[in-house]
Amino acid sequence: MECKLELSVFRFDAKTDFLPYYKKHIIKIDRSQTVNDLLALIQATEISFGYPKDEYAAIKINSKALFTTESIDDIVNHFGKELTLEPLSTKRVVHDMIIDDGDFNARFDLLDAFVDSNDRPLFKHYIIYHYASSVLTLQENFQGDALLAFAYDMIQKYPLQRNAILRVVADPQNGAFLHVKLCNKIFPCAAQVEQKIGKLKNEILRHKPFINSYVEKLSQRIDSL
Repeated sequence: MECKLELSVFRFDAKTDFLPYYKKHIIKIDRSQTVNDLLALIQATEISFGYPKDEYAAIKINSKALFTTESIDDIVNHFGKELTLEPLSTKRVVHDMIIDDGDFNARFDLLDAFVDSNDRPLFKHYIIYHYASSVLTLQENFQGDALLAFAYDMIQKYPLQRNAILRVVADPQNGAFLHVKLCNKIFPCAAQVEQKIGKLKNEILRHKPFINSYVEKLSQRIDSL
């Protein structure tokens, strides 16, 4: 079934533009198609429009981070037909919906010594959690919710590396206890990821050598599972 969408699309080219702007589009698209198909239709009318096309391509729609594999039907059912499309990070935008995700990829290096390079795709799958967090706007060195969920996966996969991994994510300045719930900033809400981060916090608290005064103050705020 075809529907008509009213779009406000973020535009910015770091090579030529001084300030970003939003361009209006009215697009007809079948509800069985995906966000990626929608982006392709925009590009068909605006050849210069840039958007991510890799396996883990993601953007924000109405301020919620999501993968471009999401269906238009689900998008319309949740957001309606008036949509604002933005890159995952307007601060790190390179060209329209394309961002420099070097900061996200660098987070993997924090655990690189304790995991396998083949684990990187799993880490990449959490990218929307990294850029959805409002903590990054206040603390640029925050390890990020993607790393925290990934760290939980890795201590299950590599139990002998548990202590080493927990030492990293127990960082009092940039680690697990800076996390705030993201369900209202992700589509669809993945409660399982929130549970993983909550369990990771509990793992830190169960290992007394990692506890410091900062963690002790925040321990009472651990999300209930």
